[in-house]
Amino acid sequence: MSKYENLVLNELNYNSYLKVNELLELQQLLSKPAHHDEMFFIIIHQAAELWFKLMRHETAAMVEAFRTGSVSHALKNLRRLVAIMQLQVQQINMLNTLTPVEFAGFRDHLKPASGFQSIQFRMIEFVFGLREPFFLKFFEKEPEKVAILEGIAKEPSVYDEFVRTLDKAGFAMPAALLQRDVTQGWVESPELIATLKEIYENPKENYHWVLLFETMLDFDEKFAIWRSVHMLMVARTVGMKTGTGGSSGYKFLAGRAELRFFPELWSLRTHIGTVY
Repeated sequence: MSKYENLVLNELNYNSYLKVNELLELQQLLSKPAHHDEMFFIIIHQAAELWFKLMRHETAAMVEAFRTGSVSHALKNLRRLVAIMQLQVQQINMLNTLTPVEFAGFRDHLKPASGFQSIQFRMIEFVFGLREPFFLKFFEKEPEKVAILEGIAKEPSVYDEFVRTLDKAGFAMPAALLQRDVTQGWVESPELIATLKEIYENPKENYHWVLLFETMLDFDEKFAIWRSVHMLMVARTVGMKTGTGGSSGYKFLAGRAELRFFPELWSLRTHIGTVY
């Protein structure tokens, strides 16, 4: 091989940088004969996992911005998270192009795999404060993943970091919030609602906080829409069947449709314009 040929083969290019060859080998169909729509199903979910990875990346940067008191940087990361969730809503909606018959053509091959086993999705929920021990059982055969989730559960959530940032910025937060046991579930705080209400109604030079609050709500809203779209997609493709991992399927997802990451940002809407 000539020096020139060796240079061409080893030179960085689009395909080598993005590992395109390796990426395109990751879609391994289980149906035999291969069902046309299984490729579509795999790619949708693999793409979702890539976006989950980026969400984790942006969330970590947002938490660091909170810790350093940089609201503008936190807002930048949060805006990207909102955009990713908007795309995730559109992406999961694509599964509605599967008819029930088409999905049934390869669905049995997926058992006992389940979306419950998405460690990245569960990490995102845990980081944002939804830390239900129930989900640990889906990783019983992967103790390293259980350890990851248990480790996250011992750390302050994104919401905790947000509250601490407010306090450092001069908006005194109650000691009960700042010193709370972060391994326990969040309990809505009237004091936090009162502080948020005051900033909303009298922002003065603090309007950047209002922009942050509204973008936090955008993210929460997009995540809630994603849950609803996911729930309806399941109802549309498999009806009331149990999930491939043994869950109650649609009913389980419907029970999570009301979950919110930032409850006070929703509750204060009731009190805006009134004495609280």
